[in-house]
Amino acid sequence: MAEGRYDEAVLSLTQAGEAAARMHEDAFLGRILLALSDAYANTCFFSEALASADSARAVFTRLSDSRLAGAAIYRMARARVGLEDFTAADSLYTVMLAERGLPEADLPRMLADAALLSVQDLDDPDRAVSLFEEALALTDVMDSPDHWGAYAYALASTGEKTRAEAVFKEMVSSGWAESHAYQVWKSRTLALQGDYRTAFDLLEQAARRQRSGMLRMLRQSAVRAQRDYYVLENERIRARDRSMGVIGGLILLILLLLLAAAFLLFRRRDRKTRFERAELLDWASSMENQRDELSLSQARLRSDYAKLYQSYFQKVGRISEIVQNSPDRERGVYYQLSQLIKDIRLDKRGQKQFEAMINRDLDDVMAHFRDDFPSYQEETFRFMSYVFAGFDAATIRLLMEMASDATVHTKKSGIKKVILSSDSPHRDQYLTLL
Repeated sequence: MAEGRYDEAVLSLTQAGEAAARMHEDAFLGRILLALSDAYANTCFFSEALASADSARAVFTRLSDSRLAGAAIYRMARARVGLEDFTAADSLYTVMLAERGLPEADLPRMLADAALLSVQDLDDPDRAVSLFEEALALTDVMDSPDHWGAYAYALASTGEKTRAEAVFKEMVSSGWAESHAYQVWKSRTLALQGDYRTAFDLLEQAARRQRSGMLRMLRQSAVRAQRDYYVLENERIRARDRSMGVIGGLILLILLLLLAAAFLLFRRRDRKTRFERAELLDWASSMENQRDELSLSQARLRSDYAKLYQSYFQKVGRISEIVQNSPDRERGVYYQLSQLIKDIRLDKRGQKQFEAMINRDLDDVMAHFRDDFPSYQEETFRFMSYVFAGFDAATIRLLMEMASDATVHTKKSGIKKVILSSDSPHRDQYLTLL
């Protein structure tokens, strides 16, 4: 099996298992069944892999060998994942994580497989990160690019973007940049971060690679054919009066059925890939629509703000007159402008109306922000109302009488850090508007 000759392995292990059963060598029989389960799993015959692992579990339970029984349960969990029975697989992994009743050499990979299931099919990245890091604490090497890719995606999903990128760079250094696992997990991470174009390109590459893999799987149908041929050969020995023509016809029919089943499997996987690609495109389109709606809402808020303070902005005309007619122009301009800004800053009623407009158009963002950060002063709440409404730095500087645009950006950056470190359920909403 080290060279991938699983067809020969299945045949040899089946014969060895029959011999061990006849000789009542249960310890050898259990180990043979474990190896047979691995061979079936590596050729995608998950039903057979599950049956072999379950038989091995029964043998080792009868022998009171809890560690090898645990190894059999671990293989049953992997087979359940292959059959897409994720609930049953998670139940088996949960039992093993609680009991740790399997050989020490299998423990890191079992933890990594349980983590992969958590992030890929159960949508629990926090649990996945915990399990991956427990596996890495036992051995700093995971030999599967699927495990490393899932680990990086789980880190990104929990906000560990820098660590996630470091894992992907390590995968590239290890020669996995062209692997299907790297392309799929990197694509999902890029989509999570909003880079949909690059994510889509990587997903296309992964789809092409998967199609090539499916074509190779068509050739693997010979594994089942050889196994069935062995069964038929035994039957021929027991019933020598059967004609060779009937046996040949049965073998040909089985081969045709296997090829048909393999082709249907390929079609099913190809449809799934097309569906995932269409789903990603729909997601990207939805995000574009949300961005456009946000831009329209912010533009409407800025317009409403201008209407709310129309009487104040008319005073700009007076400033212009002073500039043109007053001999002491600078002093007059400064006084009029200061009065205008002061009137706006002290207008609590107008600010309350403006925040009501923001809450109306942006899903109560100001109400949430006030509830989540009650220790901020009113000046900060006014500042954030301008930020959420999409005002540029120059406008905010003028309305808040701040020293420079850089001061505006510094204040915004400080508030953003506070939001990032908070556990507010509205954190993503704030960061999107920032």
